[in-house]
Amino acid sequence: MKWTGKKLTFGYSARKGFVELSGTRSNLTVKRFGCYFAEALTILIIKTFCWWAYMRIEILGCSGSVMKGYNTTSILINGSILIDAGSAASVLTEACLNDIRHVFLTHTHIDHLKELPFILDPVLSRKSEGITVWGSKDTIDVLKDHIFNGLIWPNIEEIIMDATRLEFEYIQDGTRMNLGGVSVESFPVDHIPGSVGYTITEDDRYVIFSGDMGYSDDFFDMVSARGDALMALFVETSFPNRMTEMARISKHLTPEMVAKGMARGISDSSRIIAYHIKPAYFDEIISDLPSGVEHIKGGEVFVL
Repeated sequence: MKWTGKKLTFGYSARKGFVELSGTRSNLTVKRFGCYFAEALTILIIKTFCWWAYMRIEILGCSGSVMKGYNTTSILINGSILIDAGSAASVLTEACLNDIRHVFLTHTHIDHLKELPFILDPVLSRKSEGITVWGSKDTIDVLKDHIFNGLIWPNIEEIIMDATRLEFEYIQDGTRMNLGGVSVESFPVDHIPGSVGYTITEDDRYVIFSGDMGYSDDFFDMVSARGDALMALFVETSFPNRMTEMARISKHLTPEMVAKGMARGISDSSRIIAYHIKPAYFDEIISDLPSGVEHIKGGEVFVL
């Protein structure tokens, strides 16, 4: 470990794993690979050395499609708040899964909710203290009508013994919900009916998740308005620049569109992180990204 006064770096290699932690005191990134020992060590590092940190964001999955080595979107915040349900059940340990209290869905495409039934299993077994699933009215209604309908999956609200341990709640755009020191606020985006993104706030520091979306000046103006208080923007970047028309029709973004949005005045101190990258175009999209834009593949942990 090395502390220079401005940057902390740490590296540890085990027989089948590796952990790397780097960044400033207020803005850390943890990379971990391989064995359970490396994973446990990462958590120990964060708890021991990151007492000043505000928010822990674990990328369980962030890909725009399913392929070996790529998990679809599930982002865990402070161990109890989940943004989208694409992969959490197949990534987390049972104990960690039981700690989830809130699931916020951006929309109902299958890559964002395919593991929701399995995430809710602990509620049925009483191993969880209870979960609330949040989404727009369109999203919650689709879940009840087309997923938890007794045909695709059992109607979980009918078979749960204690109905207070599972709730499906509509989220209202612009309404900030306080959840144990972290607040969550949704905003509409242009993708499919009911699609939203989320702003996560802790101690006047902001992290924004775009969700799946087509290009919008209004969105990037909203991001820019956060100024230096915006710690990170996680912005979907599904297609390479050569597929601009496909992105436009399907209401997704390309690196060129992200660059156009950045030009509207996002603070230089804010980290911009591309996610929801389709695995088939991963290398091409990375090469197209504007200078200064990071990308994630899954497995990263951010402490912001």
